[in-house]
Amino acid sequence: MKIAFWCFSGLILFIYFLFPIIIFIIAKIKGRDPQQSDIAPFVSFIIALHNEEKVIREKLKNTLSLDYPQDRLEIIFALDGCTDKTKEIISECGNGRIRILDNKQRRGKVATLNRVVGEAKGEIVVFSDANSIHQKDTLRKLIRNFSDQKVGCVCGRLKYTGADSTSVGKGESLYWRYEHFVKTQESKLGKLLITNGSIQALRKHLYPYPDPEIADDFSVPLLIQARGYKILYEPQAVVYETATQSLKEEFRQKVRIVSQGIKGAIRLRKDLLRLRALGLFELLFHKLLRWFIPFFLIAVFAFNLTLVQDKLYFYLFILQLIFYFFAFIGFLLQYSNKIKVFYIPFYFCLVNFASLVAFFWLLSGGETRMWEKAYSTRSNK
Repeated sequence: MKIAFWCFSGLILFIYFLFPIIIFIIAKIKGRDPQQSDIAPFVSFIIALHNEEKVIREKLKNTLSLDYPQDRLEIIFALDGCTDKTKEIISECGNGRIRILDNKQRRGKVATLNRVVGEAKGEIVVFSDANSIHQKDTLRKLIRNFSDQKVGCVCGRLKYTGADSTSVGKGESLYWRYEHFVKTQESKLGKLLITNGSIQALRKHLYPYPDPEIADDFSVPLLIQARGYKILYEPQAVVYETATQSLKEEFRQKVRIVSQGIKGAIRLRKDLLRLRALGLFELLFHKLLRWFIPFFLIAVFAFNLTLVQDKLYFYLFILQLIFYFFAFIGFLLQYSNKIKVFYIPFYFCLVNFASLVAFFWLLSGGETRMWEKAYSTRSNK
């Protein structure tokens, strides 16, 4: 029992704390600064949409204001079974750079991208979401990395606004700062593991036309990396989204993301084995084993419970109870909580409970292709 307790405990600590330290050390030893120059290849800026009438005007304004040569940029709005006024609002704009590709039947985001990329004219395609607001120079900052012919895909940095109003938002913001650190180290090695679908660019001829059931920000970078190309993180290419304010919406989003990731890992297992040793190491400890953390936590709690007669394990068990009690307090105070000692445990438990549910969701045949919106909180891609 003691060996099992420490094995599972050690694995959790390794995944969350030792892995970032190890990848940081490797990046210090083997990492390289990216080759960059001010280039302007023809770019196709693609936004996949489903019923976005509440945010599309702001997206249009933001997209048309991007600092990139107008004669080197086409803007494609890919409509996926829209039943609201999204198409009419875009059509009213009347800008010659805008193309509307309308799919009457809803098929999901990745299926929509698979259809549209083949019709894009750009050497580089850039994916965005309707609720994502780019800095004016975002495209230039992304594209400059493609001066290195070995670079296949570049992801920008997602920042959240309004993250301080709830425990969910603050926990999510803290999580992305943690991810920013890890992504920076992976990028120095040219092996960024996971991108963000709201701000990723890639060479069109490398687009892998992934399985529509798998999230593009999981499958696209991994499949391109498996072909030997670099995947980079460009932190100066910034996009903003409103942080989730709703516990229900954040939970649903996490379940969907993990479900797609698990399904993706299963369906792409042969392709993933083509990754080199370092890429497999990152995949294992940055993603795959993270999804199993809730099972590890349950095991640690159960093994610890059988060992409480021992003084050391009694105190460790008490520490676990305190941690989960703090998480519960964070849940109760989610709309007024400003104390990290509460909202960090709360968000940690929220994320891992979502992972647990994701496994059962997949086993029950749950849908992973479609995405839904909640504009009162934050839109999802």
